[in-house]
Amino acid sequence: MATVARATSQQTGLRWLLAVKDAGEPYLNKPPALHWLIGTSIQSWGEGEWAVRAVPALVSTLAVPLLVLLRRELSRDEQGERSALTAGLVLMTLLPMARHGRLAMLDGSLVSCSLMLWLGWLGSRRHGRYAVLAGLGCTGVLLLKPPALIGFAAIIVAIGVLERVSQQHLSRDPQPRAPSIPISRRFGLLLLGASPGLAWHLWHGWWRGLDALLMWGGQGLSRVTTVVEGNQGSWLVPITEVLEGGWPWLLLLPAGFRWAWHHRHERAGLWELGLLLGSAALVLPLRTQLPWYSHLLWPAIALLCGEGLSQLLASGKPRWVPLIWTGLGAGLLLAGSMTMLGVTDAFPPAPFLWAGVGLLMGGLWLRSLNKIRRLRGLMFLLIGWSLALLSLWYSRLWLWELNETWDPRPLAAVIRTVPDEDPVYLQGPTRPSLGWYSDRALRRHQSERPSERHWLITRKTPASCKQQTMSLDGDWQLWLCPATSASTQN
Repeated sequence: MATVARATSQQTGLRWLLAVKDAGEPYLNKPPALHWLIGTSIQSWGEGEWAVRAVPALVSTLAVPLLVLLRRELSRDEQGERSALTAGLVLMTLLPMARHGRLAMLDGSLVSCSLMLWLGWLGSRRHGRYAVLAGLGCTGVLLLKPPALIGFAAIIVAIGVLERVSQQHLSRDPQPRAPSIPISRRFGLLLLGASPGLAWHLWHGWWRGLDALLMWGGQGLSRVTTVVEGNQGSWLVPITEVLEGGWPWLLLLPAGFRWAWHHRHERAGLWELGLLLGSAALVLPLRTQLPWYSHLLWPAIALLCGEGLSQLLASGKPRWVPLIWTGLGAGLLLAGSMTMLGVTDAFPPAPFLWAGVGLLMGGLWLRSLNKIRRLRGLMFLLIGWSLALLSLWYSRLWLWELNETWDPRPLAAVIRTVPDEDPVYLQGPTRPSLGWYSDRALRRHQSERPSERHWLITRKTPASCKQQTMSLDGDWQLWLCPATSASTQN
């Protein structure tokens, strides 16, 4: 992401609209909306990690107020206000949402754009100008992951049909209908907001021809039916991610689902159920699975957990949830204390201690029969859990995938010592950030020997290279390889 953003931002004129890689090769994987923003940040503030991650973090953070506004739009009453605030609190303190906001990835921004689309379309029932907001959400999706727009639009259509059928079969409408605004006007304003995204794809197709369809087909819709780049998985991958990352709020999901089912003939319940089932229908069937694809599930889960949290604050039920939080908090406190005492060093103590205090105190107070004490208990839980998340960012575990593969920074430091005029080839598994940290384009080493004198980074002993210069981090080795005749490659 950062490497493409830097290379794209260095282009001049209208070529800046087309994403490229470091060597000037066309980048056809995804549209360049986030690359433009990151590239602008790099040009303004330098190439530090914070300059790369600031823009995705800010755009991802928009998901919280957008979710609050979406829930308010579903039912504009006291219950809706309370549920909107609790849903926003849940989404803000979910570990995957907070963590992915610090990564240079598209998924957090895609969530914000999908919420903008749904909020705008819902609001356009009362005020037509909201349809422009929905169109801007379409533009965002078109410039991030365009095939996702088909699924997001299908969710709106499906929920709209169910809502109409539900109203026809009920003797009374549970809430006043929005003022009738012609669908043609709403759709026209939506197209106005979506015009920048549509214009970019037309421009892209004009310049790159059929290659422009790769982000719709080979890197888009094909992930539904085929395995792309070896990222094989099943529906268990997103479910596992939800079970791992939904704490502590996931315990409230059954209560929220029960509330939504009870109100399924009202707009709020119907949309909350529809968003969950629709998002699951987009994510679960994918043949290509990556852990962050489950990101699209979190807004719907936060809405339902927010309903459960709202019930807990209002009535003190379900009482078993605070009881489990209390026990979990005590266990985390014990684990953090063992680390502080030197019994184990498997994990940093601060995140466990803060989370333990928050869950223990919050769980105890949320079991109270007094509503004010339950509100204080929620404050304790939120403060403790938020401090635990902040502590996690400054620990070695905040990006635990590095422990599952390898850290590119030591290897990149060695690559930077190689003369600029000498090509560097990489053989074996790589990381997308390696080229960024090494500040140069890395070539993939094929079976044939390059004709020029080159450097080779590999985990295997190459037969064609005779001079090993050094061993790198782990079992990586750097070799200086002689040139061969040009005929070797042909």
